[in-house]
Amino acid sequence: MYKDNNDTVLLSKEGKIAIITLNRPARYNAITQEMKLGLMHVLNDIQKDDAIKAVVLTGNGKGFCAGADMADLQASGTADPQEIRDDLIMNYGNCCRMIMRSDKPIIAAINGPVAGAGLGFALACDLRIMADHANMRYAFINIGLVPDNGSTWFLTRQVGYSKALELIIEGEKIPADECLKLNLTNKVCKADELMDKAMEWANRLANKPTVAIGATKRILNHAVNNDWYSTVCKESEEQMPLFATHDHVEGVSAFIQKRKPIFKGK
Repeated sequence: MYKDNNDTVLLSKEGKIAIITLNRPARYNAITQEMKLGLMHVLNDIQKDDAIKAVVLTGNGKGFCAGADMADLQASGTADPQEIRDDLIMNYGNCCRMIMRSDKPIIAAINGPVAGAGLGFALACDLRIMADHANMRYAFINIGLVPDNGSTWFLTRQVGYSKALELIIEGEKIPADECLKLNLTNKVCKADELMDKAMEWANRLANKPTVAIGATKRILNHAVNNDWYSTVCKESEEQMPLFATHDHVEGVSAFIQKRKPIFKGK
């Protein structure tokens, strides 16, 4: 298990699954500088670990992530606009980029409220499952700010411009059932079943051809920002190396032999 100096991010591994836990429960896992650095560290560790095939990101305690810890920000004395800009791009931004660019499917198990910059982490994940009492909130407007950590990019692509604007400028809680209707989460379940359901889902994905899952992630991230023809080219670029993988050969053999394939993520 990885632990940073103050245990703000925990990493444990169960078989093929890595579990990342944001661990400041007394502050609803509000984000500190140490947490950002810890999250980048564990994401890097996971990316290098070929034995890990899927990831679950969750929060300890009653919340998933309350966004930036304003008290920590004030204590650090970070008020210079350039320092804030650099932090948003280099630290917050790198956390989300590492989630999005990971070859492994990452599931956010949203165990409670998620707000502010925490929405960037949750929506950067490939898939989301929420406890039925959890909620999302674009709370920036309530302190005279705009959303950051890439959360406007994720939101507009999930719900469209007009609905995204409404959710942001209203600044109200979005209950789990409403998140499901808006495609902000894939699933909702009872709170006491959340981690079991998330781990069950992660294990299913871990036993699929995960090299192809990674390629699919790259194609979809390309497709949302590019035209049809460039996406066709991207599909072809990603497809060609897959023909030489163990999982492709195994999948074809299993299909011909009418048996269940045994994928290895290779």
